[in-house]
Amino acid sequence: MSNNPLRDRLDAGEIALGLHQAYPASGIIEAMCPGWNFVWIDVQHGQHDYHSVLHAIQVADRLGVGAVVRVPGQDPGILGRYADLAPAGIMVPMVQDAAEARAVVEALCFAPRGRRSFGGRRTGDVFGRGYYRECRLLVVAQIESSEAVGNVDSIAAVDGVDVLFYGPDDMRVDLGIDINTPVAEHAELVKGVEAVGRAAKAEGKACGMPVRGPDDAVVRAGQGYQLLACGSDAYYLRAGGTRTLGETQKALGQKPVSD
Repeated sequence: MSNNPLRDRLDAGEIALGLHQAYPASGIIEAMCPGWNFVWIDVQHGQHDYHSVLHAIQVADRLGVGAVVRVPGQDPGILGRYADLAPAGIMVPMVQDAAEARAVVEALCFAPRGRRSFGGRRTGDVFGRGYYRECRLLVVAQIESSEAVGNVDSIAAVDGVDVLFYGPDDMRVDLGIDINTPVAEHAELVKGVEAVGRAAKAEGKACGMPVRGPDDAVVRAGQGYQLLACGSDAYYLRAGGTRTLGETQKALGQKPVSD
């Protein structure tokens, strides 16, 4: 797997901008993702299944967009099955400590670093039978709880973890605060962002998180964050449709539904 432009970009210290995809329609990637550096294909919370992920990765590859697949859990069978689809990266949710991080690496990396099984059909078709010798799959560990933030230094130190990805929504739930609380308005959310950034920098790893618009992206980039998720298909479809509906209703003298 020598060809992974997303990994090359992160290794060079550059910022990668991406979109979150929840809906299992590869046409969304064709329509929305040209020009972006990655697409975050969500199996955990989105509506994807194995075959829709395969089709999404195939389209992303054709467009030169790195496919990062968030799997629904840490089971080695799940990790290996999605890794065998040859995405640019696998994002693993709720990594709480170094032991879990090591287990993830063991499942996603070939010997001697890990114990991933050889034989993936798409990896072999795309890269040949020798793909295991130079597997450049990005291993992305999500930091999404106070426990994980407390252990982030040891998680970052695990050989084979390439990216730490901060999850502010699950952090909000973990902290018992409103889900829409801006990161800057809660000390524990700020602490988490800073801790993940420091841990990644100390170990020479990349870090990422969702951002809320261009200004937020500038702030996070200034904190060393490279993998920036800039909204989702669900958000842009809803926001665009709602805006057009409201503007058209006003133009016709109708009362907008949102009022």
